[in-house]
Amino acid sequence: MTSKPIIAITMGDINGIGPEIIGKVLINKEINKICTPIILGNIQAYLYYCKKLKKYLEPVKINTPEEALKLKNKIGIIELEYTNLNIKPGIIDPQNSISATAWIRQAVKWCTQKRCDAMVTCPITKEGLARAKIPYDGHTTMLADWTKTKHYRMSLFAGNMRVVHHTAHKSLLNAIQSINKKDLIKTIEIGYNALKIICPRNPHIGVAGLNPHAGEQGLFGNEELDIILPAINTCKKKGIPCSGPYPPDTIFRRMYHGEFNMVIAMYHDQGHIPMKLIAMDEGVNITLGLPIIRTSVDHGTAFDIAGKGIACEQSLYHAIKLAIQFTKKKDRFV
Repeated sequence: MTSKPIIAITMGDINGIGPEIIGKVLINKEINKICTPIILGNIQAYLYYCKKLKKYLEPVKINTPEEALKLKNKIGIIELEYTNLNIKPGIIDPQNSISATAWIRQAVKWCTQKRCDAMVTCPITKEGLARAKIPYDGHTTMLADWTKTKHYRMSLFAGNMRVVHHTAHKSLLNAIQSINKKDLIKTIEIGYNALKIICPRNPHIGVAGLNPHAGEQGLFGNEELDIILPAINTCKKKGIPCSGPYPPDTIFRRMYHGEFNMVIAMYHDQGHIPMKLIAMDEGVNITLGLPIIRTSVDHGTAFDIAGKGIACEQSLYHAIKLAIQFTKKKDRFV
């Protein structure tokens, strides 16, 4: 590969804010200095949203990632066969979900072939996927299936705040019932593999409890004593610097103040709520455990503000920066 990593940015649903935030982030000179970005998306959609901005990079149609290396002050866009799409900001259109899925799949292929160093995804809509009869509930399950990855975890990164979710898109009841020692050990291991890249010096993982007060020694539930603590002890024996379980209502504050470099959350909202409270615009979603590097914005399509020119691009900016950071130690990513 080149000295600058090639980052494939998928446009997501074109009726959401994806094209707009891409246009905004690519005029940042820093991004173009540290990587070669390409867009998998639709030129018409890019221009539709970007013409409402004061400044944007001129798009050029390309067919391969390598063609982008020759471009200066322009952005290469790979459309595949999706050149004519119905652009209606804020409207769910199954055809847009089909095109978005195709762009994601191509990015996965090129990352697997090492023709791209990492992929960064803009938001898609779960309802759109369902209407298009696409058998996935979002990016994470697509990527795991297409890369044949059995063990993967959703995580959120924002500055010194890093959360790995033991369970993600499950009902709260199913999430609780599914927690077991073997899988929790795998979650801690996956988190540690990523943490060693980001924080090579003195990494420390804090593991959240499931119950109020982390169970209070069995008074409010036995999961901490029967499952979580044994998993932590096993990981310690493997040399993983982790501790807990700690009460969920204080562990994130402790990470914020530097006591931990990463927290293992037991279920989706346990990790998402504190992260989005503290870093809604800066948060990055990253799928850990994959054989490729994939980061994403930590927000949805925002159909309510699509096309108004007011979407914040900061999450995409940080997603690109984090992807680049991981490419520097790609051999240690999995």
